[in-house]
Amino acid sequence: MPRFSIRNPYFIVVVCLALAVIGINALTRMPVDLFPPINLPEVVVATFYNGMPPGDIEVDITNPLERFFTQASGVDHMESRSLLGVSIIKVYFQPGTNADSDVTQLSNLALADLKRLPPGTLPPLVLKFDASSLPVCLVTVKGQGLNETQLHDLAQFQIRNQIAVVNGAEIPAVFGGKYRQAMIYVDPYKLLSRQMSVMDVVGAVNDSNLILPAGDVKIGASDYYVYSNSLVQNVSDLDSLPIKSVGTSWVSVGDVGEAKDASQLQYNIVRIDGQKSAYIPIMKSGGDSNTIQVVNDIRGLVQHLFDLPKQLVTDIVFDQSVFVKEALNTVLHEGLIGLVLTGLMILLFLGSMRATGAVLLSIPISALATVVVLYMWGSTINTMILGGARACLISCD
Repeated sequence: MPRFSIRNPYFIVVVCLALAVIGINALTRMPVDLFPPINLPEVVVATFYNGMPPGDIEVDITNPLERFFTQASGVDHMESRSLLGVSIIKVYFQPGTNADSDVTQLSNLALADLKRLPPGTLPPLVLKFDASSLPVCLVTVKGQGLNETQLHDLAQFQIRNQIAVVNGAEIPAVFGGKYRQAMIYVDPYKLLSRQMSVMDVVGAVNDSNLILPAGDVKIGASDYYVYSNSLVQNVSDLDSLPIKSVGTSWVSVGDVGEAKDASQLQYNIVRIDGQKSAYIPIMKSGGDSNTIQVVNDIRGLVQHLFDLPKQLVTDIVFDQSVFVKEALNTVLHEGLIGLVLTGLMILLFLGSMRATGAVLLSIPISALATVVVLYMWGSTINTMILGGARACLISCD
């Protein structure tokens, strides 16, 4: 009976084929990204109260939240900034803690402390900080004849919803344009002549423009739902809302001001080729997402958007996948050159086809074996790994 040996050529061929199949399969499954995943135990908590000065933000929002966050486990230290209308707290955790668990802890603590904050404070926004969380591309929106309010509305409620179905994509809020909002502009002299204040107008609008649950009415064998919808249908209808009754007449909003279909204050402006525009940042969510695949899917969807004006033009700028593709092509090019030159050197100096074939086979098999190990460790194909591979291939040349 023949003895088994690892030097058996058939055994070597089987091992090489197995490594090739497993390596190619792992290579096609590994995520491709610009940077490797970095697990930094840092969480950012942003809390908003529109119009509150920085001093009050620090005393009434930042300090209570910081004291409450000390109940989280594994906190190393905190940093905070109190700005006009916003509190930003950075919580640094001990090395080795899980960032997702840290986000969950702070989210629960922030919502539990919300009742202690000033009335009108928006729920805190808790985000995990990741150095590799950069936009993989930007979807720009512009159109001749469309104002900034229309661009923002189309990008936020039409385009953003249609491209949100891309697997592995995370789509934050729209930048640029103006957020549509109904505004009432009052005349202070008209208010003063009627012995009224701005808060009288605010209270009248809040009390008259709302939906109240009215319950149901059961008559005989039938049960009727009662609707009490008093929301205005058009912005101009706000002018007819009564504010104050004087005898048999009343003072309406239109008597002291005017309602307009306007927008909120604009804090960011986007211009593309000098034209008013907006853009949607596309983030890559999760460590198992493929940057190239995400960008390709976004490009495919952008070409088939529907329910949009004909003059609307969408485009993709800042394509991060270009750098990843270039790095991949560079490594493949250097690898092919290194493989050919190494084979020629051995063939010329040794004159052995067997040794040349062994080298030509061992280099790609070794690379695929490395890919298998990286795949088992949960790594990604990124510029760090590709840079190291390129350096090794250049040294082989």
